[in-house]
Amino acid sequence: MNQKMDYFTFIAASLRNKPGRNLATIFCFAFIAANIFSAQYIIAGAVGSVDLGVSRMGADILVAAPQYSVFYKYVGPENTAAIVKVEPSTLRINARSVDSTGSVEGVAKTSQQLYVTTMNLPELSSSPVDIFGIDPATDFTIQPWLNHPLNSPLGPGEVIIGNTIKGAISSQISVLAHPYIIAGRLDPTRTAVDTTIFLRMEDAYALAVADGIVPSSAPRIIPGDINGVLVKVKPGADPAMVQARIKAPNAALTVLGRHFTLDPVSKEIQGLPNLLIMITAVVVLAAFPLIALISAMVARERQREIGLLKSMGAKRNIILFLIMTESLVLATLGGIAGIGASIVIFSLLNIHRVLTSGVQVSLHMPAPHEIAVMVGMALFIVMIIGSLASLWPAYQSSIMNPYDAIRHEG
Repeated sequence: MNQKMDYFTFIAASLRNKPGRNLATIFCFAFIAANIFSAQYIIAGAVGSVDLGVSRMGADILVAAPQYSVFYKYVGPENTAAIVKVEPSTLRINARSVDSTGSVEGVAKTSQQLYVTTMNLPELSSSPVDIFGIDPATDFTIQPWLNHPLNSPLGPGEVIIGNTIKGAISSQISVLAHPYIIAGRLDPTRTAVDTTIFLRMEDAYALAVADGIVPSSAPRIIPGDINGVLVKVKPGADPAMVQARIKAPNAALTVLGRHFTLDPVSKEIQGLPNLLIMITAVVVLAAFPLIALISAMVARERQREIGLLKSMGAKRNIILFLIMTESLVLATLGGIAGIGASIVIFSLLNIHRVLTSGVQVSLHMPAPHEIAVMVGMALFIVMIIGSLASLWPAYQSSIMNPYDAIRHEG
């Protein structure tokens, strides 16, 4: 029975006939792809971790009620603490009195917080539990500490809990018979945030008027009351100048700033992608001669086959197509194998935190869409290397004299 032989059948047969040679070629491409992908992954992980660390440093400025500095623990030239939340205090201001803060020159974002109360809830924590109201839409100091992003914006009756508060995600907790659903849990902060429950501002006001929540000796909390406004300064703006601009029309308010800046760290982060490009370029330049040599050896080994094809009427473009396609198939298989192995290894290392302890850098695993881009980039580069490296051997084979090719001893 006759079987039709097309180009791809011929390529598949050629790949099967030389398994050892082809496996070695695939291994070379896999090694290149794994190196390119790994460089991208590690750099992206380090950048992501530093970005996350910067976002977790909280606000640059805190605007609060007069006399608030009595409660604030981190005042002074040696202060390096992050401003993540206001301190528990019964000193409050009306939100309308600080509405203009967001429009001050140099201010990037603002978010309000309300301290409700501190309670002993042994079923939730062995330590006293602080209860705070936040605005999830504007919050930029609490939610960056989530160990997993929220599935949806914080809704009515949902809370974010500190790391040491008992309870699983989506389970129900109770604050003096007031039920709430846990929507998120924070990473450890080693501060009072670990024993804090964060509610939507509307839920905080509703809870504050319930019996037994706010001590009778404390001032009543009414809608519109807040304890402070957290302020993020725009990149490049002088925090001290912004602090002065906020203070000018609000002389009675307390305006506190932290005593350090993250600008140098941010500038260093911007240089890491350039390092990635350099690493990728070095890997490609080192790999190209090796792949070109392999392609030349393969083409030379197949001179007799090429001579037979040309003697049967195969044109130059057919020879070019067959050799380059075979190289492209090997490059693709090798790229997929190398990238796949890298992803599995990195996943295992992340689970056991081996990378973090080994390189002494906290690696934040890139998001799936970021990994997909890295996979595409590594595979594209490997395929380009395979195609370009086989171009010259394919051209030489296409112009070869059929008689000389058939006489080649191999």
